Amino acid sequence: MFDKDDAARELAQKHYEIEAGITHILRFTGHADVEILPSEPIKLLEVNQDTVPSGVMPIQFAASPANGIPFTTVIVEVTPDEFDKIQKNELKLPLSWVNSDEIPRKQESVGK
Repeated sequence: MFDKDDAARELAQKHYEIEAGITHILRFTGHADVEILPSEPIKLLEVNQDTVPSGVMPIQFAASPANGIPFTTVIVEVTPDEFDKIQKNELKLPLSWVNSDEIPRKQESVGK
């Protein structure tokens, strides 16, 4: 059984694999007392150079235990320009998105 951190990393890697335009994925967490609740969703910010600018539009997805993601997920997909605006505080994320850590793309092994 995955914990929320494992599930977030697994989901991010799947998204990197299917979306060539994704340059960064950041996992956001809220306050610890809320984040420990199983009902609190995984929150991902995906920077995708192939998406269209639409501002911050959180999209919620139901848990999918059969696919290895046993938690609800909320994803915000932004362009690199929108990401720059988020970093400059010109574009705001939801208030509950407090802390972030980047989930790097796994490097594929060479010469399998």
